[in-house]
Amino acid sequence: MIAATPFNWMEVSLRYTDINFLRYSAYYAFSRNQTFKDKSFNLKFRLIEETDRYPELSIGFRDPIGTGWFSSEYIVSSKRIGDFDFTVGVGWGSLSSEDGITNPFINLSDNFRARSADVGRGGNISFDNWFSGKKISSFYGFEYTNKLSGLRFKFDYDSSNPFIAQGQKKESNYGFGLAIPASKLFDINLFKRRGTDIGFSFSYKANYSREIIKKNEKSIDLFFNDEDKEVLRTNDQVFSGTINYYLQNFGIFTQNVHINNDEVLLTVNQSKYRNLNISNKRIIETIENILIERNIKSISLIYQESNVNINKISFPLEDFLSYLENAMTLTELKKVTDYSNFKDYGNSKSIFNGVIDYPIYSWGINPSLKNHLGAPEGFYLGQVGINFDNDVAFSKQTSFEATASFNIYDTFDEFYLTAYSRLPKVRSDIREYLKQGKNSISRFSVSHILKPFYSSNFLVASGIKFGIFEEMYGGFGTEFILRDISKPWYLKGNFYWVKQREFNQRFSFRDYETFTGHLTFSWETPVEGLNVKIIGGRYLAKDSGFTLNLSKTFKSGFLLGAYATKTDISAIEFGEGSFDKGIYFSIPLDLVSSKYRKGYARFSWRNLTRDGGVFLNGGLELQRFIENNSRNTLLRIDYE
Repeated sequence: MIAATPFNWMEVSLRYTDINFLRYSAYYAFSRNQTFKDKSFNLKFRLIEETDRYPELSIGFRDPIGTGWFSSEYIVSSKRIGDFDFTVGVGWGSLSSEDGITNPFINLSDNFRARSADVGRGGNISFDNWFSGKKISSFYGFEYTNKLSGLRFKFDYDSSNPFIAQGQKKESNYGFGLAIPASKLFDINLFKRRGTDIGFSFSYKANYSREIIKKNEKSIDLFFNDEDKEVLRTNDQVFSGTINYYLQNFGIFTQNVHINNDEVLLTVNQSKYRNLNISNKRIIETIENILIERNIKSISLIYQESNVNINKISFPLEDFLSYLENAMTLTELKKVTDYSNFKDYGNSKSIFNGVIDYPIYSWGINPSLKNHLGAPEGFYLGQVGINFDNDVAFSKQTSFEATASFNIYDTFDEFYLTAYSRLPKVRSDIREYLKQGKNSISRFSVSHILKPFYSSNFLVASGIKFGIFEEMYGGFGTEFILRDISKPWYLKGNFYWVKQREFNQRFSFRDYETFTGHLTFSWETPVEGLNVKIIGGRYLAKDSGFTLNLSKTFKSGFLLGAYATKTDISAIEFGEGSFDKGIYFSIPLDLVSSKYRKGYARFSWRNLTRDGGVFLNGGLELQRFIENNSRNTLLRIDYE
């Protein structure tokens, strides 16, 4: 189970359950001895916050769009008193029991009397079932925490029995547990329940809303003699070259330097800091003495990606130095910071132009891990391999990327079923790609970013890409992105013609080809960190529809999101799950590192691999230039 709290009033959890006394299917040829697996999605909302006098009151929904095995609703109240945390609640559905309490909602309407035990293939929200059923059950318990040892003793009463229809009976409604803290983040749990069951579990928890590991990066203190100071004041080339020289220590590369009286503008490209506010701080800390010698009063920073200006940030130098000396708060600093106006001064007025010797070749060897959960053949199938990444930058705008993947160990030979789909097999043939493409070419493409258009706060960026995009598709296409830096939204378009690759993932292709394209409206809402994306267009299986994507970004950069896609195909055509949906999260690599670095570790949870409502992977993804760099985001994120 994975649980997360995107807001202090909301909890989201995912659970994958092995029901080991039931078979995956009644047909041995299909699933052999595989036991039944159930995926569930749960929500909990706080209605009343706990105070010194009053308990917390919450409402929860278990498996609201699943197959019905664990479908239930509950109302629960909790209160902490000293070292004890007490809980009491009532449950419907799988949390009820035959000998429970009569459902009080029956008095309101007879519609609450009957409850369906099965909602079909899953993917449908059965509102008629909510808080329905003849009986409900109570549950209660407490947790005692020993402050000296950290041990937590748990006791609970639960009269529910969701599998009584399958002959599963329990000896007792009481349960006991002991949580042993192995570290600040890791617990070992021992428990006894149902009167007969003894078990153990491990749990890991962390607060990803803030930095977990402090960084050990130190700034550079610069000292100049009188002769050096005089040269810095009078020689533009030495002044700008010195700035460029010292910033390179932090992975920040100066592209242009402009001086206009007592104002300096730096155009930089940086490869290290995910958070531009941290980059701002490192720049000022590093070059403050250089700027002071030139009597600079204000500084503007333009950040570039592939020769596209993604942001311009301006502030008085004196105010930023006051912040560094703790004489000004971060809130006060942000009030005097200007996050608008993309337009720079133009290269013709620059006193420094960074020179880069192209082409630039880079390579890396990285581990590869592929996982597939819940197949009929087995609970887990996977592969461990090595990726050889090769990238060549021919200019700021043009680059080539290639990845060769080699297998070390896998269990994909156990994939024996041929995929069935009423739609074109755009993803459901994954078994063949995994089995035949163990040693493969997963990327082989060229990208070119076109010259961007600027108008005050307005940016239009675009580009083209052709080649092999991902393990299943190659082709060509274009993307554009439209953004007003002063507004919390952007518009993106992507349009690609693609052809399906052969299963061995080399340079040959199958017959299937299609056009896929989408328009995306992204809005950073007033709710802190909450982003809404509405995506409409044509998907890989030639179906058309919309995707709703919701995500929450914490101050640390940790991202939690969920999406749902509904297209013009029916639930029967789609198959199990009825429509495509999933949950994903991204962990910034520097969140768990002592060094600053860009990049994310991304994880997703999709119920099934189906053909409906699926996107192409590996496009230009121009949104990476600007996401997490909007004015609202920069105002929200702390410097450290």
